[in-house]
Amino acid sequence: MLEVGAFHPAWGHIHLGPHHALEAWELLGRSAFLPVHWGTFSLAMHAWDEPAETLLALAPKLGVPLVMPQLGEPVEPSRVERPDPWWRSVERQPSPTAHPGIPERKVPRSLPWPMD
Repeated sequence: MLEVGAFHPAWGHIHLGPHHALEAWELLGRSAFLPVHWGTFSLAMHAWDEPAETLLALAPKLGVPLVMPQLGEPVEPSRVERPDPWWRSVERQPSPTAHPGIPERKVPRSLPWPMD
């Protein structure tokens, strides 16, 4: 289990994010990889499912045995053949801070470092 969510390059080493989590997975011995700390709510500037989509794209190329059960679903990691992208069928909800008639602010994908 490695956390992959709520990441941004300007945040330094606060969270791993998918790319650093894959590096950690390599260092830890390359067993089944259960990504955690993503998909429950939007905390970062990326889409809530971006960590999962990034891992789903990179894992086959690296031979990563991903285990990505739906939230609350029991799972036996040794019996998972490949992840089922369940998050793609989740209905997108509007932002809790969205107000009718007020356009949502766009946050840049990258920020200068340091940010002060």
